[in-house]
This record gives sequence, C-alpha cells and structure tokens, in this order.
Amino acid sequence: MATSQPASQRVDSQPASQRAMSTNGLDGGPRGTSGSEIMSALGSSRKQRIFFFTGDDKEIGSHAVKDIMGDAQSVDSVVAWSQCREMLLTSADKRQSVLVMDTERGVTKSELSLRRERKNWNMTVDSIAPMQKWEQYNRSDEIHLYGLGDNGRTVFHLHHDSRIRDNVEEHVIAADSCRKYKSYIFTSQAQTKAGFLALGRSDGAIALYDYVMKSENASCVLDGQPGPVNAVDVSADGRWLVWTTPDFVFFTVLEQTHWSKGKKEKPRIMRLDISDADQAKFGLAAVNLSAEEEEDDLTVNWLPARFDAGTADLMAADTVEREIISYVKDVQVRWPLKQLLKAYDAEEATYFGLAKSVTDNGSVAFHRPVLGDVDLVALSGEIVKTLKF
Repeated sequence: MATSQPASQRVDSQPASQRAMSTNGLDGGPRGTSGSEIMSALGSSRKQRIFFFTGDDKEIGSHAVKDIMGDAQSVDSVVAWSQCREMLLTSADKRQSVLVMDTERGVTKSELSLRRERKNWNMTVDSIAPMQKWEQYNRSDEIHLYGLGDNGRTVFHLHHDSRIRDNVEEHVIAADSCRKYKSYIFTSQAQTKAGFLALGRSDGAIALYDYVMKSENASCVLDGQPGPVNAVDVSADGRWLVWTTPDFVFFTVLEQTHWSKGKKEKPRIMRLDISDADQAKFGLAAVNLSAEEEEDDLTVNWLPARFDAGTADLMAADTVEREIISYVKDVQVRWPLKQLLKAYDAEEATYFGLAKSVTDNGSVAFHRPVLGDVDLVALSGEIVKTLKF
C-alpha cells in the first residue's frame, strides 16, 4: 500500500458535531478467510485519501482515491466488501457514481455510473449499505446494495459483478429496483439479515418495509418523535430497533407483524439516555444557562447508536446482540440489552446507559462495531482505535 501520512493529517479537522450526519466515513471487518484479523478503512474527504488500519491500531498504508479516469475524488462514504478485499466508495465530486476499489492495488477497478430506467433518469447517490446485514463479511464477487439517492428522495437496489474490472459501467437501475418519493425525505437506512429495510426520515419517523420496491407504502411507520433521524440500526433478526437524532436516542421492540402489511398496533417507544450525574461527571452538561438558552442549546449531540456485531459471526446462528453503543464527545455510552429489555417490559419511559471516557485525544468522530465486542472509533485529528466493551 501507499506510504502512510503523518498522524496529524489522517482525519479531517472538522468538528465531530458537524460530521455526525456522515455516518459512513469509517468501516471495517474481518480480513481473509479465517476472519481472525480485523481491518478498518477511514475515508478523508479533505485529503481525498482512504487510510487503512489493523486491529491493533497500526496504520498499514493509504491510497489516493481516484475515479476510473484518474481524477482525484473526495470520499463521502466507505463500505468494506468481501472480507475487505474491496472498498465501495461514494464521492462528493461524482455523486452519480459508486467506485469499486481493489484494496491491495489501491486502484478503482470499476466505476458504476447510475441512472434510472425511466424518464428523468439522472440519479445521485447519498449513501449505500449491504442489502443484508453483515453480507459484506462473506467472500463474494457479487455486490448487492440498498442505497438512498436524490437527496433522500429515492431508494434503490444495486447488483454488480465485481469481477468486471477496469471499466466505467453505465449502471441502469431498473424500474422495479428503485422508488422515488415526493412526500418524504429519507436520511438513513438499516437492514436485517433477511433484507427487511428500516428507513429514517427527516421528520423523525422510522418506516419499516418488507420489500420497499413492491409498494410505496411502508409496513409500519413509527412517528411522533422529534427529528431528523441521523442514523438507524436494527438487530439481525429484526426484533429490536434503535435510532438517533442529534438530541435523542430511541429504542423499540418489534414483532414480525410490524415488517408486513396490514393493521397492527404500533410498538411502544423508549428513550435511551445518559444520566444527569454522568453528564456532569464528564463535562457534558451545560451550566449557568438561561431558560431560553437551555431550550436552544444541545448539551448532548449523539453519534449513531448501533448494536454490537456479535451476530456477524456466521458460525453462531443463535447469537443475539448484547449491547447498544453510542458516543458523546469522548464518552462511550452502552445500554446492555438484558437490562434494557427488563426496563422496556416494565414500561419505563427512559433507560440510562453506562458511561465512560474512552480517550484523552479528543472527540470520537465515527464508530463502527465489528466482530462481537469490538468497536472501531476514529478520533478527531487522530487515528482509528480498536475498543473493546
């Protein structure tokens, strides 16, 4: 790989509070067939590079990000694929394209220029994610993605054979593989192992779909909470759902009926939080503010809340998630699911997590749980670190 950059140049200097909406700048997972080695990749839009790290926090190199013609690109999002053999990248400079980078060679081997198979065929890409949760941990030449496009107005499905190399492909999204919405703006997405899709919206709602391309109508809509939704995550089996706004984290328990069409009672929603005592302990609470300032000031600005990656172990079919993890500045907040579910069953309105400071090197800018109890974090102005919880 290319020569490493100095630590001071590795991560954009943009404050974490401004980067929170970009939830895909960091990704990683098992590398190689044994799956024992963790590799992470951090995209830097300002540097137009992607940096690679091992599980013991060592930088192993970086690549300049370029399109198929060799023009430098500002990385917008990163998805590790096929046991980190490939990196799927979106670019702020070419918003209609998905770049497929060969991790070892450091070159873009394919560029998928997307368009629709219908009138007004131009389409931009906001974000991409595996169609099935943890699908990227398998070794595969086939790429299946869900994506959001057109500034949150379009949901699409993309399939590509990555063995096709060194070309620009005008990738046509078929009419039955995308749907454009006029009434809603989607901001985030998550999927189960079965491919059910949860979409966060700018109005604070979460829409659940059994298969989004079949009908514009969601199977269930969880609304009534403030927005916008910055991030959403769902357990591998679809039983539990967590979503994040700048000010709040919400959790609910789903039934199978919530993923299918038909009348049903909506699930109860619980708020996840950090206690006032912990906010004061870690310097997160605002002090000496007027009533008007308290209303306007955000004392807590959450990074995306995510389930742990215990279900990513393909050999452990009975494994379920054990934790939900998020961060506020340099503070990690964990909500153990065993205790959380007891509080949910007792119909408590709020459940407070376990908080601890995880670094002296500034705020956490991104995080990504991988392989059980491992969470990859990128620190502002620093490097990627591997934390265990």
